[in-house]
Amino acid sequence: MTVPLPDTDALVRGALAAGLAATGAQVFTLWPDDWTSWLPLVVARRVGGSAVDPRGLDAAVIDVQCAAADRSAASLLARQAGAALFDACTAQWPDPAAGGYLSHFGDDVSGPAEIRTGSPAAGPDMFRFQATYRVTARPLT
Repeated sequence: MTVPLPDTDALVRGALAAGLAATGAQVFTLWPDDWTSWLPLVVARRVGGSAVDPRGLDAAVIDVQCAAADRSAASLLARQAGAALFDACTAQWPDPAAGGYLSHFGDDVSGPAEIRTGSPAAGPDMFRFQATYRVTARPLT
C-alpha cells in the first residue's frame, strides 16, 4: 500500500514554531480572527505545488506572511522565518503527527516584501511582509 504524503502545512507550521520560538511569534496556518492580540505572528500555508511522486515526494509552494506592530520588527521576522524554514529543511525536520519530514528547501519564489493591501489591512500599528518558498516533504516511512 502506498503511504500517504505528509501534511505539509503542519510540517511547515511546526518547523517555523520551533525555529522562531526565541522571537515570541506565534505561527498559524490561517489568520486568527483576533490577530491583533497575537502580534508578532506568522501565517504560513501551502498555496501551490504538487506531488512529484505520490508515493513519497511532495513539492509545495508555501506562502509565509509575518506581521508585527512596527515595520522593522515585521521585516526582521520575515527574514528570520525564511532562515528558520531553510534550516528546518536542511536538518530534515520531522513531525510524526504530520506524517513526514521536510526534505529540501527549493528556493525563494518571491520576497520577503512588504504588503500594504489586502486583508487584514495594514496600518500604523500593523506591518506585514510576505515571502513564498518552495519546499519538499516526504513521508516518514
